[in-house]
Amino acid sequence: MNNINAILDDIRPNRSALFSFFSMMPKGGDLHHHYSGSIYAETYIDYVFQKDFYINTNTYEIAKDIGKIPTPNLAEWKKISDLPNTDQIKLKLLRNWSVKDFVKGAHSSDEHFFSTFPSFGSPSKDNYVTGLKELKNRAINQKLNYIETIFISIDLKSIVVSNESDLDTSLLKAQKNKDETELDEILNKIFNNYERLLNDVAIAHNEIIQRHHTDSNIEDENFKIRYQNYTARFKQPTDVFIEMITCFQSCVLSDLIVGVNIVAAENGETAMRDYWLHMRFFKFLEQKYPTVNYAIHAGELVSGMVQPEYLGKHIRQSLILDNLKRIGHAVDIIYDNDFINTISKLKQKKIAIEINLTSNEFILGVADDMHPVEIYYRNGIPIVICTDDEGVLRTSITEQYVLLAHRYKLTYEQIKEVVKNSIVHSNIEDAALKDELLAILEKQFNDFEDEIQEFYSPIVFTDKNILKFQNVAFH
Repeated sequence: MNNINAILDDIRPNRSALFSFFSMMPKGGDLHHHYSGSIYAETYIDYVFQKDFYINTNTYEIAKDIGKIPTPNLAEWKKISDLPNTDQIKLKLLRNWSVKDFVKGAHSSDEHFFSTFPSFGSPSKDNYVTGLKELKNRAINQKLNYIETIFISIDLKSIVVSNESDLDTSLLKAQKNKDETELDEILNKIFNNYERLLNDVAIAHNEIIQRHHTDSNIEDENFKIRYQNYTARFKQPTDVFIEMITCFQSCVLSDLIVGVNIVAAENGETAMRDYWLHMRFFKFLEQKYPTVNYAIHAGELVSGMVQPEYLGKHIRQSLILDNLKRIGHAVDIIYDNDFINTISKLKQKKIAIEINLTSNEFILGVADDMHPVEIYYRNGIPIVICTDDEGVLRTSITEQYVLLAHRYKLTYEQIKEVVKNSIVHSNIEDAALKDELLAILEKQFNDFEDEIQEFYSPIVFTDKNILKFQNVAFH
């Protein structure tokens, strides 16, 4: 082990050498993973070309059909097969649906990132089997054994809440007054009125996930996948709560669905306004569903995105929750004016932090010593390394470990611990499955370490700034 620590220290300044090292190293699991954003845009583009979608020649929007397009705008829409210069169309879609070649200008990086998801929404929902197979193939290539992906939204079109506007008003009033007693009364009424109907929706949702899972034939002895349900924080309060009830109920009824999450831009007006409510929704539902684990996106904020007095609060506010297992991003803890107590509670509750280095750099502009990854690690808070949306961000789990080792001074032994965290802090409840994944990971590490120590000749320094390869050899 000491030899591998020495090798890593020698190659740490050289990213090309780090890529070769971490391409070979086993990486366990990816726990902060959005299905639709993890499929590379090329897959979606191939699909819309194969299905010959319509495309707006001015905006490059796509559509399966144009029956509902207003007549004055129909001239802008053409079948893809009717257009010349398909290579140019593909490049334009690639740039619209990912961060490829992005240059700040009329749009900020976070605005561009979040705009990609509705743009490729149609193909992402049409071809789940192909998408799941792509994720598995990439995972195996990247030495991943497990993915816990935020998968598909729950279809709630059949649920009609007759007094929704009045409920929203009441919920917002309770939030304004911070009246938890009144809030619980409202939530209990909603829960009791809609639990049976939402149970039917949850069953239907689980059947869809089971079908996609089975049809993709995605699991084998070396790779497993589990799914998270999610609600979107930009919706109005009643909609969020109704969706969240269904997410929890679905999770209870399925072995494949292992958690619940809340997603979307945290700096959005509704997301910022209703954060207190959202945390109380989780608090209410964890009492109804005490066996359900969940993670949240929190602290995906940075100076300049919101007014400074709104920074550094969301992570702390989430700590009222008892079943919260992981927090995604958690970057704005550096602005917390009760920082020491927040760090202490995170450690006490053993909440893991999902670190998304490329995502945080692109969306938030946070990298290097502005990122709190070392703060978490040095304070004994478990971290896991994740990709977030590797397709949109055009990154990989390997690159995340390269960034971790290049920017921060974790030893090989410490990085190995981080990898194991990705299984230990997964939402897998089946102890036998978790033990199986840990055993596979241990064997992979043993094989990797034997190979590295026998065949990898370390880079040596000729001076402080110049690196010289002696004989980097692979067998």
